[in-house]
Amino acid sequence: MPLRKPGRAVRLSRAVAGAALVLLALAPAAPAAADGGLTMTARALLQGHARQGAWMAVAVDVENAGPTVTGELRVTGGPDMRTRFGLPVELATGSRKTFTLYVQPPGFVGSTSPLVVDLISGGASVATAKAAVALDDPNQLVVGILAENPAKIVSQVALLPNSATGTTAVLVPLTSADLPDRVQGWAGLDRLVWQDTDAASLNTDQLAALGRWVAAGGRLVIVGGTSGPDSLNAIPEDLLPYRPTGVLDVDPTLLRPVLGTLPGGAAPVAALVGSPGKGRPLVTSGDRVAAADMPYGSGFVTLLGFNPLSGWIAADSTVEVPLWRRLLPQRSGTVVALTDDSQLVSGAASLPSLSLPPTSGLLVLLFGYILLIGPVNYAVLRRLDRREWAWATVPALILVFTAGSFGIGAVTRGSSVIIHEVAIVRGAPGTDLASAQSWLGIFSPTRASFAVTVPGDALIAGPISGDMFNSGSTSPLDVLEGNPTRVRDLGVGYGSLRTIRAEGSASGPVVEASLHLADSTLTGTVINRSAITLQAPALVLGSSVATLPDLAPGATVTITLPLAGVASNQVQLSEKVVGQVNWGGVGMDEVTQRKMVRRAVIDQIAMDPMTGAGWSLPAGSAVLLAWGSDPVIPATIDGQQVRRVADVLYQIPFRYSINGKVSFTDDLLPPTMVSNDASFFSKDPLSIGLGTGTIEMDYRPVAFDGTFTPSDVVVAMNNGDPTMLGGDPIAAKPEVRCDITTANCSRVQDGLPELDVFDVKAGVWVQFAHLSLGQSYRLPDASRWLDPATGDLRVRFVNERTDQVYFKFRAVVSGSVQ
Repeated sequence: MPLRKPGRAVRLSRAVAGAALVLLALAPAAPAAADGGLTMTARALLQGHARQGAWMAVAVDVENAGPTVTGELRVTGGPDMRTRFGLPVELATGSRKTFTLYVQPPGFVGSTSPLVVDLISGGASVATAKAAVALDDPNQLVVGILAENPAKIVSQVALLPNSATGTTAVLVPLTSADLPDRVQGWAGLDRLVWQDTDAASLNTDQLAALGRWVAAGGRLVIVGGTSGPDSLNAIPEDLLPYRPTGVLDVDPTLLRPVLGTLPGGAAPVAALVGSPGKGRPLVTSGDRVAAADMPYGSGFVTLLGFNPLSGWIAADSTVEVPLWRRLLPQRSGTVVALTDDSQLVSGAASLPSLSLPPTSGLLVLLFGYILLIGPVNYAVLRRLDRREWAWATVPALILVFTAGSFGIGAVTRGSSVIIHEVAIVRGAPGTDLASAQSWLGIFSPTRASFAVTVPGDALIAGPISGDMFNSGSTSPLDVLEGNPTRVRDLGVGYGSLRTIRAEGSASGPVVEASLHLADSTLTGTVINRSAITLQAPALVLGSSVATLPDLAPGATVTITLPLAGVASNQVQLSEKVVGQVNWGGVGMDEVTQRKMVRRAVIDQIAMDPMTGAGWSLPAGSAVLLAWGSDPVIPATIDGQQVRRVADVLYQIPFRYSINGKVSFTDDLLPPTMVSNDASFFSKDPLSIGLGTGTIEMDYRPVAFDGTFTPSDVVVAMNNGDPTMLGGDPIAAKPEVRCDITTANCSRVQDGLPELDVFDVKAGVWVQFAHLSLGQSYRLPDASRWLDPATGDLRVRFVNERTDQVYFKFRAVVSGSVQ
């Protein structure tokens, strides 16, 4: 007999039991009592969830009932288990303190090995505690649930697995105490759902870290519940799309922009409402906003004033499941921390003094040696009639040339210790507050061991991808956290370079912009309000780039950026921003070196971790990329006169207004997969692979303020170049397809699926006649297919064949925003 899907009560009980098991596994171990009256426990924040190469925070509680103890907490971690993280501690008799140690988790994906925390005093361990760790896949979506009843959310949020790796999303129940005080500790989290939690339960540092996390690419989703608007009062104004001030019963038909299909008998729902704010209204009731969203830096904030976990919304899976999948899309980039830094390590090691000498110079030296030790030596000895001296002159000449070669090498590589800093400074419009990720390549002309000091709040670790250019030292990295943070006994080999990684707050340039998008062109101005010159700036919107002249302090530049389409032969974003680099492999000059480093940095930030493509940045904001040459991390080496070299990328996202006529396509119309029952599915930035079955995709325009009045919807499918929308589109014909299981029913065998489009007015799916390969089609009555608040276009691709199809789909949504 057919299997029945478990009821909601069964699913809820299973989810509660599963969440309980997870919490039990990650619960802190029993206090470890040590000789001398010390008791110590440790727990990893974010319920122990972390990623390899990313920071995690470990809270260590120590109680001392014995004599005063002075020492340090230590954890050995890092991707290769060769980094020791320490924190100085002092415990008076009778004291009880909590310390937070930031570490890089050890092990591999799926590892359940705990972190071991030792309290070292007098060179020996006097107390030990363990903290459970759950190491997640780098491409796995990790969603934190900060709620009064997280189990209910866990039971009702059904997210799709990653389309590239098949990994399922991880839902992590959290409390306010699980949130780190520093943004680096949030690196293991991609999304955060907030419900019925008083923001006042977070301290000032936690709220600041929340804002920085969103700005770095996180996605915050706040949903209504049983708490009133006062529970959000402590959240900063600039982090809310609107400020809720009351509660109002909202007509269910007004929720269509967010929920899509409405079931019969839908009743009014209570919602937190307020006056319009910075965000794009999604649901309005009169002059009150009940739902809105907005970009924030490189991240996104959504506030739904109603509770999607109760009443008819939660009871209908056709409403609830797609809603959560739109609110919590799969991760397509990095949040707070990179999962791969190989390009940046390569950039830090790119110094002219470390490049190979010119081939011409080597050839001159070689032929000079041959001539001198052979013909010249013989001719001189013959003239002196002392040919028997050859047994002495030949070794002498060899020694001279050997010393000369070493001397040339020393002159070429220099005699100074060099710190080459490659940094990414992420700022915000109109402020100098920024965060920095920096890779410090430390070059030594001789074999040496250094003590490195970094003042401020920076955290220090080794490179995520390993230090492939460190050929002269195998010593581990020993980091003592604090202010300043110190790296002890950093070994660097002869004429070699060793890279360390630093993350902390920084001061960025103050830049303002006024940008407007209309008729597929971004226009406006950018003003440099800082005291530094922004070198080789470029404004990036998706895959479109406008390179600009250097911006001196106080300078203003006018922007005119026509948006480019997505082509199958797309050029790397780094080439558009920096230009081509022509280098033969030897004799690298400073100009070439800087261009190589800059291209490596752009390649790293543009790389999609799912596909490896580096064509674009998210188009939710226009991003200013500019360069500086002043060091960001004030690192010093004890007892050394250090020469500093810096290549710093300033990355500042700007919102842009959309008003008047506009066409959303390509970068401006990003898709989200809402449902998938196909036997096979894959997706990259250009194409989709589909086995037997159906997938539903939601194409939502980038955020805009106002109401969208659609005028045209054009769609097309192809197996080749996706920029195939040329000529006059023909009318798409609604047509109910025959049942493939009946006789005389067949499908066109051209490698394309069938297309259904959701009618937002009627609330039903409409089937269309098969689209021809490469032909563009205009959907009848554009207003039927697009939501007026968001411009959403919902489509289904249906493959009823037994073989897989691979295709490219493109939509152009045109209209006006008022």
